Amino acid sequence: MPAAPVPSDLHARIVAALTVVRRDAKLRQVDLAKRLGWQQAYVSRYETGERQLGVDEYIAVAQAIGVDPLALLDEVLAANAPDRR
Repeated sequence: MPAAPVPSDLHARIVAALTVVRRDAKLRQVDLAKRLGWQQAYVSRYETGERQLGVDEYIAVAQAIGVDPLALLDEVLAANAPDRR
């Protein structure tokens, strides 16, 4: 069985941003999981880097938290490239 891919720095920053906005929204992992129809363990696994989120999952998570997925991604990208316009 092939090893799971190692999360990239960008993926780690995206997940960290999702975790921050989840906490800012006063949502527990179990609350978010319920909104998504997932198990709480699934949320925990992507937040700890044990598994990676696909693009569709990222969008679903952001929307379930109540944030614009494109705006959040833009913030993550801008934080690493301050001169980006």
